[in-house]
Amino acid sequence: MVVGAKKAIQHVPSKGKISIRKLQSFTVKKRQSVIRVVYGSLLVIFSVVLAAINPIEVFTNWYLDIQEGKFIYRMWQNPTYEVFSDVYIFNYTNTEEYLNGDATQFEIDEIGPFKFQELRTNENMTVNKELGVMTMNPKIVLKFLPERSVAHYKDVKIMVPNIALIAISTLLADHMGYFANVGAYYSISALGSKLFMNMTAEGLLWGYDDPIVTIASRLLPGWIDFGKIGIMDRFYAQRKEEVEVELRNKSQRYSIKSWNKLPGLPEQGYTDWNTSILCNRVKGTYEGLMLPPNIDKSLDLPVFRKQACRVYPFIFQEERKSQYGFNLYRYIMDEAAFNNTSPYACTCNSNCLPDGFVDISSCYYGFPIALSKPHYMDTDLEQQSFFKGFKQDRQKHMSVVEIEPILGVPLAVTTNIQVNIAVRTSSGNPITKPLKDKVMPILWLSLYCKEPPPEVIYLLNLRLVIAPPLVITLEVILFIVGLLLGVQGGQRLWKPKYKLVNTKENIKRRKSSVILNMSDNNGFIDDQELAKEAVSLLAITEEDGRIPDLLLNE
Repeated sequence: MVVGAKKAIQHVPSKGKISIRKLQSFTVKKRQSVIRVVYGSLLVIFSVVLAAINPIEVFTNWYLDIQEGKFIYRMWQNPTYEVFSDVYIFNYTNTEEYLNGDATQFEIDEIGPFKFQELRTNENMTVNKELGVMTMNPKIVLKFLPERSVAHYKDVKIMVPNIALIAISTLLADHMGYFANVGAYYSISALGSKLFMNMTAEGLLWGYDDPIVTIASRLLPGWIDFGKIGIMDRFYAQRKEEVEVELRNKSQRYSIKSWNKLPGLPEQGYTDWNTSILCNRVKGTYEGLMLPPNIDKSLDLPVFRKQACRVYPFIFQEERKSQYGFNLYRYIMDEAAFNNTSPYACTCNSNCLPDGFVDISSCYYGFPIALSKPHYMDTDLEQQSFFKGFKQDRQKHMSVVEIEPILGVPLAVTTNIQVNIAVRTSSGNPITKPLKDKVMPILWLSLYCKEPPPEVIYLLNLRLVIAPPLVITLEVILFIVGLLLGVQGGQRLWKPKYKLVNTKENIKRRKSSVILNMSDNNGFIDDQELAKEAVSLLAITEEDGRIPDLLLNE
């Protein structure tokens, strides 16, 4: 048995040495080491790709893509921003004294606010991916909030200029001859209309009956389509409007492309794009619902408001940290926005208003409506001298837009505009002579939204505050783990951790162990099976420090 076993052992190396080397290659060069190198390389590559493609930007672009049913689409369709309109009315307290010549200035008091909530919806929204535009029909209604107002407008008495009388008299003075104005004078006098009227705030805001308006609406149905006149009633009159919004051009995304199928305002003299000016261009302006991402603060922000019938420039003031934890850009309306020297001023050839006033008569039936900043801030000093009671406050009366610049999301908006009526007279109609060449203040409005809705704040926080450090941390961890795995696997492949045991003592112990095991094993039938068993007995792993002698045949 012993001799047979020895003979068998002598055959083991010849058949088993190659098998043992294969085992060494399989275990020392190591499946685990190869796997570590592969996984490490993949993790490193993945982290680099993440850093290169900026997954936050990719997800943001996907999220902001306007498609029916998505969040941004719903926000445009039914904005959840809470927009309020505070109305302050100027009450004239010494009209009799002024008309009698006992006073040289009108004394006025401010009554308000009468608070309304502006509810906007964009109906019939459609997105045309081929043209890269979105079309819609905007609709705005006002909801009165009596509990948050100074009083109910039905209960407040005021003395204000008779807008209907002044508007029609001035219109006739501008466009009709002497005899037509004489006829108008006698007609107005016969109707008993006065320069100032004592009425409720409701009448001024939502319309009061005046025989002049009634007659004018009957005689000129194509010109005046209403039976009574009110400031808010005319400003928020329901008209069919169609707006086209740019989606494809990233630098002008969410800007107005056309209004009622035109890129300009015909009311302000727009005929074609080549002859247009900044005053009457609508294309490239913004309503403020959303602004383009990565906005350039060096450029003016042109804001269009249909009620104001013109484009108003906002300029960058400062960048600062918002209360929500991310940066914002603060824009303010240009101090010269209402001046005749402003790049956005409209062309005027006759009956031009002094500095600080904007003529929007062409948008309101030819009535001489003039806009200014509240309390005549930044207006002509002579016009200011006609009135006593103005309290100009730049912080309170300025117009401001605050924007998150990366996504172009408005955070807060305040637009303050005063409504006035410019008075001009004709020698044939002296009824308005006491107010000749004066711009009479009527009321001022503060349209504002103090903060975005909670869902917008949450998304901005997730996108701008939470996600960036998480993604950077993930990229760094993936890169470090991948690098460690790759280096460790590569080192183990380059320098495997095993030794050949050649000491005589180990040789003797191993030979004796193998011989005894083989001599006691009666299951071997031939030399080939004996060789296989020897190989299995001599199989090693990297962690096993007891490496078999590979030189048994010697």
